[in-house]
Parts: sequence; C-alpha cells; structure tokens
Amino acid sequence: MGEPHLAGSGYVAVWVGVGATPGGEPLGLDQRAWRYRQARATAHRVGRRLVAAYTSCPPDRQVWERDGRGRPLVVDPGGLHVSLSHAEAVVAAALSWDAPVGVDVERLRPLADRDALARTALSEAERQSVDELPEALRDAQVLRFWTRKEAVAKALGTGLATNLRGIVTTTHGAVVSLPDECGDISAWSLADLPVRDDVIASVTVRAPGVRVLPRTLALPADEG
Repeated sequence: MGEPHLAGSGYVAVWVGVGATPGGEPLGLDQRAWRYRQARATAHRVGRRLVAAYTSCPPDRQVWERDGRGRPLVVDPGGLHVSLSHAEAVVAAALSWDAPVGVDVERLRPLADRDALARTALSEAERQSVDELPEALRDAQVLRFWTRKEAVAKALGTGLATNLRGIVTTTHGAVVSLPDECGDISAWSLADLPVRDDVIASVTVRAPGVRVLPRTLALPADEG
C-alpha cells in the first residue's frame, strides 16, 4: 500500500478501486451509457481522493481541467501529473510528480474478438507469444499487452492514434521497443500492477527508475 510520506520525485502512486462484477441480463444502450458515465465519475472521485492523500488540498478544493491532448490536468494543486482509467466495475487513478503518467485497467473476461484485437494492436512477436500459451491464459495476456500499450499512449497524450503495435513488451513486462515519438526506451518506466486475479492494470511514467506505490480499494456498491 502506498504511503503519503513517500510522495515526491521518483515515485508514482496508483489507486485501483474494485467493485462487484455486474451480473444479470445484458444491458441496453441507455443502461450501458449510464454505467459508463458512472464509472467515469467514480474514476474522477478516486483521482481526487488520491491527490488529496498526497497533498494538503482536499477533493472539493482541487481544480481539474483537460490539457490540449485531452488528458486530465490538475490545475490546483499544481506540479502534478495524473491519469485515470475505468472498465467494468473497476477504476484506476495514477499520480506522478516527475513526468506525464498513463494508467490503464481492464477486467479479465472472455474476449470474443481476441484475434481481431491482437491483429490490430499487438506486434508479431506479441501475437506469437500469445499463441504459445495455453488457451486458458491467452485472454489475460492479450489484455495485459493492451493495458501496457494504453498506459504508454495515455502518457504520450496520443490515445488510440498511437502506433500501438510499435509498443512491444514481453510476457514478463520487459519493454522491447517503443514508437519513435517516445524517444529512448530507458527514459520510460512501465509496471504491471498487483491488484486481483480478475483485474489487469499497468502504469507508465515518462521518467526512468520510477517506483510504484500501489493501493487497492474496495468500491462501495453505489460506485462499483
């Protein structure tokens, strides 16, 4: 668990909030849109709580905006870099003092479109490493590759316009290559986050040697 007294240069604090997996009948379009808005709002609340924990600024005094690339920007207190993510009943917020940060989170689930996603986002080497795994492990590995790519894209601020296949990692998380706009690989820190067996999350900071301060939160039923 991350401790506020460790805040500062050389660290990235990441909070992942996990709620109960929704069950029941498939949702209609309106229900899915409502759930998306709820998850987005929850991610922002967790982000404000994270900033408050590491600064003297309570959530209701903070000023958040969007930067020119659409990334969340904490105006007050200043000098911070943040990133947010949300998926099915899980949210994540990351806070960096050094450089732009990206965080991405996914619920482990069966991927009906796994092959299409792999062709779109994974490098040839990554696809081969997935094919070499037992079938039961392939969905998780594709999602693990995906969250790493999304985290880098968020730190860059380029989103899905990023050359995702140019972000190449091994099954163990080592960075093999990054797109040209990333510059030197050694200038980046990337880590998978220990959350739960059914949650896959990654964080990236555009700074070398950054240590991760992770914390997992249980979301209340009305926020999950």
